[in-house]
Amino acid sequence: MAAGERKSATLINASGAKTSIAIWVQMQQQPQPAPIAWLSALLSDGSYTVFRWRTAYEYIWANTGKLIAGKTVSAAQRLAVTDQAPAARLEKRGNTYRLQPLVPPGGGTPGALLIEAGAIPRDTLTIGVNLRIVSGFGQPGNGSSVVQAEPNVSRNWTAGETYFAGFGQVAQSEFDPQGLSSQAPLAIDFGTGADVVLLLEPGNVLKQVTNSRLTTSGLQELR
Repeated sequence: MAAGERKSATLINASGAKTSIAIWVQMQQQPQPAPIAWLSALLSDGSYTVFRWRTAYEYIWANTGKLIAGKTVSAAQRLAVTDQAPAARLEKRGNTYRLQPLVPPGGGTPGALLIEAGAIPRDTLTIGVNLRIVSGFGQPGNGSSVVQAEPNVSRNWTAGETYFAGFGQVAQSEFDPQGLSSQAPLAIDFGTGADVVLLLEPGNVLKQVTNSRLTTSGLQELR
């Protein structure tokens, strides 16, 4: 599956306190609506960071135990989604588990992402899809959409992502962070270009602003 279009996000904290700004992804179709922090940056007041990316999809699994809010997903394996591996199967191999490339009957549907689980234990493993940064800079988390793996159950995703942002005590790769549960998500609009600026203002108001508000005079003009 080809890499996505180039995008970038500048995250600015002008709130008056140290906090994290996080970005998560909603797939066109996904089995679990809860967010996972795909990007998260802990920023001091008056500081900023920039992520630039082109993405490619990959399958992941993680040994999370029961997947509940606040769990951090740490990928035990990554398998790139390619024409030779349009889908994957998670099965036990020796003393561990492995994602194996799987070609669905008929070769699969363009944009369809599938993970099939074999005879695995319940409430032990997590499976999902991640957006891996293949060019640019910035390090994403270990998953962009994850779900508890169940024995002999297949999970389906559909490629095509929408980005959202929030702020608070959010760690990268944290599933359903409590810091995001009490706020309305900010839908990120890439419609006017590939570069967006997210500003956390005093009063903890997160908004998308235009690049014209960034000046060489520094962050004082953004307050």
